[in-house]
Amino acid sequence: EFGVGELVLCGVNTHACIRMAAIDAHQRDFRVVLAEECIGSYHEEHARVSLDYMNGKIATVATVSKIIEALSPIRL
Repeated sequence: EFGVGELVLCGVNTHACIRMAAIDAHQRDFRVVLAEECIGSYHEEHARVSLDYMNGKIATVATVSKIIEALSPIRL
């Protein structure tokens, strides 16, 4: 309805809230990007397993600078 095709997610906990939001968005045909420096977890191992599961399958993990670069208009 709003013409949105891509979502950038940030927040905590990577292995719970972020993972579920990413899966939910992916199942609704959104392209999902996880802002690497803006996600976190109190359980590093669960977060790592979740990122391994998501990255390249249902989401792309990218740095904030790469996200900003991708969103910036082309300058001549």
